[in-house]
Amino acid sequence: MKKTRDSNMELLRLVAMLLIMVVHANFRALPKPDAAMIAANPSSAFLQFLTEGFSIVGVNVFVMLSGWYGIRPRLNRFMELLFQLLFFGLLCLGVEYAVSGQLPPKSILTLFLLDANAYWFVKVYIGLYLLAPVLNAFVEHATRRQFEQVLLAIFGFMFVFGWLFEGTEWLRAGYSLPWFISIYLLARYMRVYQPWFTQFSRTADLAIYLGVVAFLTVAVFILRHYNLGGMLYFYTCPFVVLGAMYLLLFFSKLTLRSRVVNWLAISALSVYLTHSSSFIGHYYDGQIRSWFYGESRFTFILYAALFIAAVFFGSIMIDKLRLLLWKLIARPQSAE
Repeated sequence: MKKTRDSNMELLRLVAMLLIMVVHANFRALPKPDAAMIAANPSSAFLQFLTEGFSIVGVNVFVMLSGWYGIRPRLNRFMELLFQLLFFGLLCLGVEYAVSGQLPPKSILTLFLLDANAYWFVKVYIGLYLLAPVLNAFVEHATRRQFEQVLLAIFGFMFVFGWLFEGTEWLRAGYSLPWFISIYLLARYMRVYQPWFTQFSRTADLAIYLGVVAFLTVAVFILRHYNLGGMLYFYTCPFVVLGAMYLLLFFSKLTLRSRVVNWLAISALSVYLTHSSSFIGHYYDGQIRSWFYGESRFTFILYAALFIAAVFFGSIMIDKLRLLLWKLIARPQSAE
């Protein structure tokens, strides 16, 4: 019997990907306001910090959703993921060639994720996917006390070396497999043991998330007057983790059944594969940037919102074609 997806959590998957798009439109396409920019236009800077406060949790939430349910690796699912990466890689490479008339440097390396700048999230997530059986075995066989001790140790390590002191470049800010393992295990712990801090009402969960947003916005706005505070937007920042936790918990307590949401959420990763492509991601950033500097604030927000929505839903619709192609390819194999 086919398991029905929880539409409330599938909606969160879509929301998390949308937040990732907003993060990239905010502080990847646009500069992070410094002291001079705040002095020149404080309201615009504050709005950017507020936007980042809401959206910076997106990556952590997306990975924690995997931990909430637990990744169960299967060869056919892994092969489908690789096909999805190749499909969108070739598509984006084709678009770039059609627009620019030339192939980007290191195209083959980038296509197969061998270039350092190609899809960092996907490469780290593949590592998490491959390690999932080991992580799941630990969750199933460790006592609750052992689980809690490991969580305290790993988060203590990550907060020191990946946040406070940036002890090594590869741990910095959470762009790493150890960080994905950390938040995967945290989500599994919350789901399996349902500790006291997960038992608040959904209203309280939402209030905590919004409180984190408010704190980050005000704290960074003040600190950036001295060109400090950037570390508060690291994925490894305890406040970012707290916000991600309670946004996830809020959605987990909603009741929703929707085939449309489930259908859309199956293709959530495609949104990342288009707007963050090493081949065409610069067009996404460039368009956002041109509106930011060339339009009024209201017009910029309107255009950016419509553009993000178009890329979001357009990517999902393209992925439906990819799914049809995969079914044609996989069907002969499954029939053998």
